[in-house]
Amino acid sequence: MGDASKGNLPFAIAHIPPMASPAPTRLAQLAQLSCKIFQNVYNPTAARTGNKVLRQRLIGPSLTQYHPQKLVHFRDIKALYPSLNLIDMDEKERLDEIARRKRRGKGAPKKGQGKRASNKRK
Repeated sequence: MGDASKGNLPFAIAHIPPMASPAPTRLAQLAQLSCKIFQNVYNPTAARTGNKVLRQRLIGPSLTQYHPQKLVHFRDIKALYPSLNLIDMDEKERLDEIARRKRRGKGAPKKGQGKRASNKRK
């Protein structure tokens, strides 16, 4: 027991010679066979192949699902059936509001007579 504490083992270990490393050609064959088995691209020269980019998931479907489906608007229905003479109540209300504001003198200025044009005259 005392010998084991000094680093000497109580039993003899047969001397095992170090293993020689395999030849480079055998390692290349092993890598090629491994790629064939696991369906990887064999690239012994480590050239840039773009394989990483090609393996990635396509982003097209997720981009198309990002925006909601196109809704049907009133103007689309009005364009489909012009003979019905449909009236968009929201648009009519907007135009009435613009007319009311113009009568009160609060409407938008005529084209070319806005704030920038009045600043240039000074």
